[in-house]
Order: sequence, then C-alpha cells, then structure tokens
Amino acid sequence: MEIEPEQSIEAMDTQEIEIITSDLQHQQNLNKLHTNQHLHLENGNTLPRQLLADNSSSYSNEQEMTSVDDSKDDQFRSEAIFSYVVEDVTHLKQQQQLSPAVFVRMLPWKIMVMPNERALGFFLQCNGENESPAWSCNANAELRLKCHKPDAPPFTRARIKHLFYSKENDYGYSNFITWQELQDPEKCYIHNDSITLEVHVVADAPHGVLWDSKKHTGYVGLKNQGATCYMNSLLQTLYFTNQLRKAVYKIPTEADDSSKSVGLSLQRVFNELQFGDRPVGTKKLTKSFGWETLDSFMQHDVQEFLRVLLDKLESKMKGTCLEGTIPGLFEGKMSSYIKCKNVDYNSTRYETFYDIQLNIKDKKNIFDSFQDYIASENLDGDNKYDAGVHGLQEASKGVIFTAFPPVLHLHLMRFQYDPITDSSIKYNDRFEFYEQINLDQFLLEKEKTPADYVLHAVLVHSGDNHGGHYVVFINPKADGKWFKFDDDVVSSCSKTEAIEQNYGGMDDEISFHAKCSNAYMLVYIRLSELSRVLADITEQDIPSELTERLDVEKRIEMARRKDRSEANFYITINIITEDIFELHQKQKLFDSEKVLHRVIKVKQTSTVDEMMDIISKTYCTPKERMRIWTLCTPQTQKILFFDLEHDSNRALEAITTPQKPWSIFLQIAPPDVPLTMSPSFDAKKDVFMFIKFYDAPNKRLNYIGCSQQPLTKRLCDIVLEVNATLGFDLDTELRVYDECSEKKIINLKEPLESILYLLADSLQGYILIFEKDHIDTKLELPTVQDYFLDLVYRIEVTFCDKCNPNEPEIVLELSNRNTYDQMVQAVSERLNTDPNKIQFFTCVSSFKDSPGNAIPYSFKGTVKELINYGNKGTSKKIYYQRLSLSIHELDNKKQFKCVWVSNDLKDEKELVLYPNKNENVKGLLEEAAKKIQFSENSRRKLRLLKVSNHKIVTVFKEDVSLESLQKPNESMTTQNTQKTFRIEEVPAEDLQLAENEMLIPVSHFSKELYNAFGVPFLIKAKNGETYGTLKQRIQKRLNVTDKEWETYKFTLISMGHTVEINDNSPVELSEFRSWTHASSCIGLDHINKSRKRTSLNFSEKAIKIYN
Repeated sequence: MEIEPEQSIEAMDTQEIEIITSDLQHQQNLNKLHTNQHLHLENGNTLPRQLLADNSSSYSNEQEMTSVDDSKDDQFRSEAIFSYVVEDVTHLKQQQQLSPAVFVRMLPWKIMVMPNERALGFFLQCNGENESPAWSCNANAELRLKCHKPDAPPFTRARIKHLFYSKENDYGYSNFITWQELQDPEKCYIHNDSITLEVHVVADAPHGVLWDSKKHTGYVGLKNQGATCYMNSLLQTLYFTNQLRKAVYKIPTEADDSSKSVGLSLQRVFNELQFGDRPVGTKKLTKSFGWETLDSFMQHDVQEFLRVLLDKLESKMKGTCLEGTIPGLFEGKMSSYIKCKNVDYNSTRYETFYDIQLNIKDKKNIFDSFQDYIASENLDGDNKYDAGVHGLQEASKGVIFTAFPPVLHLHLMRFQYDPITDSSIKYNDRFEFYEQINLDQFLLEKEKTPADYVLHAVLVHSGDNHGGHYVVFINPKADGKWFKFDDDVVSSCSKTEAIEQNYGGMDDEISFHAKCSNAYMLVYIRLSELSRVLADITEQDIPSELTERLDVEKRIEMARRKDRSEANFYITINIITEDIFELHQKQKLFDSEKVLHRVIKVKQTSTVDEMMDIISKTYCTPKERMRIWTLCTPQTQKILFFDLEHDSNRALEAITTPQKPWSIFLQIAPPDVPLTMSPSFDAKKDVFMFIKFYDAPNKRLNYIGCSQQPLTKRLCDIVLEVNATLGFDLDTELRVYDECSEKKIINLKEPLESILYLLADSLQGYILIFEKDHIDTKLELPTVQDYFLDLVYRIEVTFCDKCNPNEPEIVLELSNRNTYDQMVQAVSERLNTDPNKIQFFTCVSSFKDSPGNAIPYSFKGTVKELINYGNKGTSKKIYYQRLSLSIHELDNKKQFKCVWVSNDLKDEKELVLYPNKNENVKGLLEEAAKKIQFSENSRRKLRLLKVSNHKIVTVFKEDVSLESLQKPNESMTTQNTQKTFRIEEVPAEDLQLAENEMLIPVSHFSKELYNAFGVPFLIKAKNGETYGTLKQRIQKRLNVTDKEWETYKFTLISMGHTVEINDNSPVELSEFRSWTHASSCIGLDHINKSRKRTSLNFSEKAIKIYN
C-alpha cells in the first residue's frame, strides 16, 4: 500500500518514517522490492475495525501450514519461523493466496502468494484485517523457497525490513523467482506439484495495540509528550541505576511544592516505574523543570540534558546525608600534562569528569577511541611550549586517566561539526563496543580493583542531525537479559539486537545504506561495584513519608478521574451560608466572582430528604433547624423559598433549576434560638430580609443576620429588635437605607408592604442597612451612602518589586482618591518597612508590564493619576523598590545600575549604587567596594567597564565624571543585555603594566560574530610575544580543560571581520591601541557550541531546569 502524503502515523516519530521510506525506495531500485498495490478480500465484505485481527477469514485453499518454532503457542514471542505449502503450482492462477495466521508480538502474520505472468510474488503480511490507523510494527524477515534436494540451501533474496501499518501491511518481492527458474528440474523446488514457502520474521513490540509491557517483561515504559523520547531513554537508564534511584527516593521533599519540585517529580516517576502497571507520564516532571509546552516538542542533546539533570540532583542533595552520592557514582578523574623532552619541566593539572566523549570517526572499536583520547600531542617546530625560564621547548601534551567511576557514561561523538559543509552532521560509521571491557591500560596507575566493566545500557539514535528517535536497550541486572525500552513499549530482545545490531556501518543483508540507527551513548558498570550499584530496592528502602504522600496523590487523582467519569450521575450543589456575608464589605451579600462555596455532590436519583441528610451531617445540624433557598442568579442574589416539606420525596433529577450547578442559601437557626426552623413561608404574607449595620467611625459594614417578618409589621418595630441585637438603648434613633432601591426610608411607622418594593415571582432577598441617626460631619464617611460612593472609587492595585521579579506581588484595595502619602503608608505597613525607604515607579502602559518613570516623593496628585487604565480585568500595577537610604537623600544622589562579575567570570549579580550626583568613577568604585565581598588576600582594586553585545568597548579611567557616562535622553539605570556597565576586581597580574604591555579584550562567539555570547574579559598581552603563549594564558584564565580548549578557534577580530592567527606569529600591540573605537579584540569561536539536531533551529534554546 502507498503512504498517502496527507496521512500521519501516530505510533512513530516523523523522522523515523522518513528514514525507513528512504531505505525502502533504495531497496526497490536495487532488489525490485515493492509493496503490493492490489490487496483485496475475495468476498468483498468490509472487515470490522478491531484492535487485533483474528484468523477466522476464509482462504483461497486449505493447504497445509506448519510452524517450526518451538514457542508457537506463545503469541507474545519476538520471532517465529513458519511455512506454507502452495499446491498445484503448474496451474497456479494469478490470484493471491494467504496462509493461516501465525502470531508474533500479538499480531497475525501470514505468507501472501501473488503470482504474475513472469514470476512468483512472495510477500509477508502483518495484521492485514485490521484497518485501524493507530497500530504499527517494525520487523525484518527472510523469505525462503525450500529446496527438496537433500542438504541443499533454500532459495532466498535479501532480507526485508519494513514498518508494517494499516496502509502498508504487506511487504516482499513481486518477482521473487521467475517461473523458468522455479520449474527447473535440477533446482528441485517443486515436489509433487507443490512448493514450500518459509518465513523467518523478527518483530519489535508493536505500537497502538494492547501490549502489556508489565506482563511480558516486568517493566513499564514512559509516555512520549511529543519529542521527549531522548528524555525517556535517559530516565530509564538512570532508573535502572539502582543506587541513584535509592538516593533520589531519600531526597527530602516533604515541604516541597508538588508542581515545582524536581526531586519530588522524579521520585514520583521512579515510584510509578517500579510499582505501576501502565506507562508513566512525564508531564508533571517537565512542568517541575519550568519547561513550557514547546520544550516537550523539541529534541535536545542527551549529554547536555544528563549533565543538567545530575547537577540539579547534586544541588538538591547538598547539605543532606546524600551529599556526595552523584560524584560517588559518576565521577572519574584524569590529569592533563605537558612534559618537556629536553629539560626537567612538567605541568600537570588534575580534573574530574562525569562522562567521556569518545571520537568514533575512523575508529574501529571502543579501545581505539580510548587510545585516541589519551594519545599525546607533540609540541615542536613552530608549536613549541613556553616553559618559562627554559624558553620555548619541545614537549608532549596529553591526558591520562587516574580513576574510573563505578558508573561510566560514554558519549559516542556521532554528531560533529563538518568544516567542509559548515554544519553538524551525523557519522553512521561502524563502531564496535563490547559486553565486557577492561580499561586498565588507559590508567596512569592501576587502581585497587581492576577496571573491568560490564555493559548496562545502550542508548540508540535513529535518524540524522535534523532529528530522529531514541530508544534504549538495558540489561537491568547485568545478567545478559536485555530489554528494549521504546517510550511506552517495553519488550525483551536478544543480546545481538542490543549490541551488535547497533554498531552502525553498512547493513549488507538488508541494504547498501549506512545504518541510521546506531549507538549514541553507552553505560558501563564496574564489575567490582555491580552488587552495590544494582542492589535491589524494596518498599522498605523508600521513606514512609514519601510513600504516604504519593499514595495520597494517587487517591486524589483516582477520585478526580472517578468524579469526571461519574459527573453525569451526580448533581453539584454550591452552598452559601451567613458566615460568608459577615466578611463582605460591599453592596449585596457576597462577591459572586470570589465567593468560596461549600460544594457537595449528590446522586441525581437521590431524594431531597436524602440530600438534606447529607447536608445535616456536613454541618452537624439537625434538619429541623435548616431551610434552603434557591439562589436564582449569583449576580442579582435574589432567592426563592424551597419547600422541603412538600418536595422531600422528590428525586433531585426531577427538580428543574435554571442554574447548574445548583446554588442554594442554607439558612441555619442561630444557636441561641431554641425553636426549630419554620418549615413554611408564604410570599403573600411574609417577607425575608437581610439586615446590616453601618459603623461610621470605623468605616465598616457589619452583617447582623436574616429575618422572616410579616408584611404587616412596621419598620419601627424592627428598629427596636436591631437595637436589642446590637446592645444599644432601645430608644436609640436609627436610620434605614434600602439597598435594593438605593434610597433612604423616611417613614419608619409604615408597614413593610408599603415601604418595600415587592418583587415578582415570590423572589426574596431584601437588604436593609441601619445606621445611627446622628451624623458626625467630621468623619471621613459619615453615612452609608458616602461609604457606597467611596466604593465606586476603590480599585485593586498590584505592587511589584522592581528589583526582584520573583518576589510575591502585593495586592491592596485603595481609593483612587488616595494621596501619594496614603498609598506609601499602606504599602509600607504591608511590607513592614520604613515608608521613607521605598521608591515607587509607574507602569509603562496597561499593555506592557514593566517599570517606567520614578514617582517623586513630593507628588501631590492622587492614585488615579498613577494608574494606567486598560482593558477591563487587567491588573493595575505600580512598581516599588526598597532603598538603603532615605528617599529624601536621593535628591543629592544618582542611581547607578551595573553588574558585578566574579574573578572566575562565572557569577554575575546586579548592583544598585547611589553615588553623589557630581561624583566620578573613583567614587562609584568606592561605593561598590562597600557592597562587594572580597577574598582575604585581595588587593580590593576595582575597575568599571562598558559592555555592549557581549563585547567590552570601554575601560573607564577613575577621573571620568559619572555625568559624562550618560548621554542625553538616556537613563543611567536602563540596563539590558545589549549595553551595560560592569564592575570587576582587577586581577593581580593586571595591576602593573609595562610600556610594552596592555590589556586586550576577549569575546566569545559561535560561527558568526553576531552570535556573540557569554562574559567577555580582558587579558594582558606583551608586545612581541607569540600568540601561542597568549593562548595559554587565556586558557588558564578561563580554567578550561585541554579537551574543551581544542574545540575553541582562536581568531583576531578587526573592523567586523575575523582573521585566523598562527600560534608563532608575534603580538603587535599597535593593532589594539585603539580597540575601543575599531573593535579590535581576540575572538574565541566555540565551534561545537550547542549544535542541536532539530529542524526547529529558529526557536532552539539551551536546556535549563529552572526550579
């Protein structure tokens, strides 16, 4: 079957499909293989769409079919040999024949015979009766025609390799053997007018079918989020490093945020892999990394991800009993040396490593690569070594291992930069590695135990430098039993599949293409450490606190799933009680957008009386002391009496409510009321109202309660009851405000039916607000009407820390008529800080959340003038920053933002300094010295630089005024990655410069000058010295290993162009005299810097774990 361009195959990575399709097209040209284009069922019926096809369909004849596989009854086996006898060959019609099915990997496989005029067509069919597009199975097979001559080999063609799926469910040869050759009597292929066709098929575990990995292998896989197969393969490798898994379980995560803790998320994944029965999801893990959705659809470098993840785990274990676990498992040691040949002068530097990158190009096997790694380089001729007082000397340079770790990670450098094509390419060369290796010959001195290693995992990449698919073969117990982990599918496999078939190189049996599927990373475990590293982990080894937490999470998740599945069988009831009203300080009874309901779920078939039993138990109150009112709409907050007595036996599903979920107000009799709640309410005779009291001195609206009153009752009688409730004298004069009609009630002696505007349809929910009749005009809001008017001006303002974006925001409700001083007072109280040591900044606009201009402390306007009013619902923001001095002192100060860089060029932090306005650079540096922590032997000498686009453009003299550093209309505090001021400590070797010495800037870039990155720095150069000597000092300044230094390309940057430099060329300082203007500097081109292998180059970014 042809692959239609519009179709997609869900079970495979796109790159893998492209690879296989390409291989097949090549095979078709060489071997005339093709996929059968004319497969039809004889009866013409439509087959049922089922997950697994059965073998009940009719065949064209009833010829004998035999299987010579000993495990023929095992449907889950990975390979089988079966045959099919075709009778009456001389009269064979041009009509297809299918053998009975033989099950391999739970899928039915059949021999398909397709005779034509010239030859006999011979195909292998897989799952032919299943039309579902979801399934796929990768397999290779050998098609044979048996010879009846004793001890004669069968007739066969090149092995076939194919991805079987619904649209291409058969594969083979349309011209397997010509009729002339088949009928040749000397060949003895025909016996009694019959031939025997045989197939030996080896299949991977299928995707998209009911494959139970746990049942067949004892292990489970990991779900692919889109392009996380690289991560899944690595996680499985780390999981089966049992000693690491045991340590991960013990990382203290009790107080961690479940959604942001990397440690807890990894514990969860490992726990589910160990005890779960289904493929494990990784979305919570990647979410804990701080990754966005796009990160899950981008393939990253495995080595980079491994280093970042191990660094993160190591940081989580610091300060605990687990500290040292990661180095104890993965850290090895090596020494870099330079040894002079003619004088007694050596240089040695000891380094540690967590993994080793082995060059595979032009290397036969793993031992050749190790030998290449430690091979020494001769420094002679024009490349002699500067041995200090001994001058330039011939020397040998190299590395040698001093200790290998218990777990050895080897990264095979299949992806390398090709200078000819100026791009990263994948080398698919054959490279052999072995199940057991000894590395003693690569050690400086033999260790206490032999460096014998056993292969534990083989991480395999299929594809090219633009993408592909990762799987991992793991030998979990190092006992020779291998398993293939392909995302969510786990299957057993042979040692040959795991090792030999992943060497790479040419696949002579199948095609003349180089294998695009080959080993990319190897994991070896030291034989002497095997029992410790792979020690069994039982439930007792997992902290009980972690087990309990994960069990609770599982129960919650199961409950959520159950709720979702049973949602249609239950009715959700939102319950509101009076305690919610007591906290509400605005109009109406509650804020419909922020109210916290008590939610219960009741079966729709339950009666109202059964619902009340549940509510009674929830609130620990007898049903007789409760009534319910249906909340018609949360916006109007009008209620309707629900007659419990009349509807007690009705099912909830029979009660129609306009609101879903059903919102009710639950009226509970107060504790001081001994009587039971009246079960009846007559809207024609009674009115149900809510009563509030406005406390003018405290500007507070107090909820008093609710009450059912007869319509004939006078309001003045209710005033007496309110006075009694509030503890006032009974003759205290009160005024009444009708909140629903928004007016003051004048005549209190009239009955309620005359005063209130009675609502239609028996709706209730009148709100009466009482307040003292005596008005104190000195109060800010003397009446409830003033209070409600003030609410109109109230807004929620969000205050954000300008210097620390991760600081939680402060949300305050202010009046837009508040003054600047009132705002400062409110914020300082929340921050518990001195109001004179806070500075505020406006927000740039409602569409861009970033700080704008500083607000002067003498500002006389209102909050309204400081707020940007944008779309409804957008937060109104003001930025603030804490000051180390009083804001009044800023009048004579200038705020200066800069970046402090540590001596090793690895740490950066922002400094906010406040020098005097007329100060110079010297004064600025003195101010900075007060905030910088120097080492004990430091000279405490600082300098100020200007950096633009990762290049140093100016070193400022100390007498330069700060005013001159600021251009017109340019803010001194505006800093970004394009342009910034930098303060650093002057290295001891830079303090004194001779006449023939000067400081030269050095910058990093990748491939093109505009791809500058990293921290630029200054290096002291001497006129006439060789660039080779200067390079050695730069390497020492950066503290990089010799192996890493080999990936740097040393260039001279002048006038926007790069010029390659010979190590023996002398340094001409005249070329750098005016580097601040001509941009002349030394450039370090990082040739192999993060060369990703994905088609999404436009959006690539380095792997980071943010939490």
